[in-house]
Amino acid sequence: MKRSKKIIVSLLILALWFVPASMLAAQDLAKGVKFLDDVKKVEWYKSSGKHIIIGWKGLPNDFYQWNYKAALNASKLSQYEVYVWAVRYHQKNWSPGEGGQICITTATRGRFGKTNCKK
Repeated sequence: MKRSKKIIVSLLILALWFVPASMLAAQDLAKGVKFLDDVKKVEWYKSSGKHIIIGWKGLPNDFYQWNYKAALNASKLSQYEVYVWAVRYHQKNWSPGEGGQICITTATRGRFGKTNCKK
């Protein structure tokens, strides 16, 4: 009986060890982009793993800066590369890899990666 408990505890520890930190921090990514609540053209946003998806209703003049800031803030909360996907507000059920996005911005550990957003 004691041996089976040790095995179960060991397996549980190993399982927790191998869970990616980005999955554990996924809920924190949304906290890093709470400032988007105050951006008028942002209709909604959501986090999914290491992806932040922002639904834009029209594009403001400082569109590039908002995506840049969202990527940096979210990546400070994660140890991995964070992807910020800009989509149109009516694409509520959109998920990464489907195509049709406006642009993508990346950042890792608070450092800007790359973007295809126009300035």
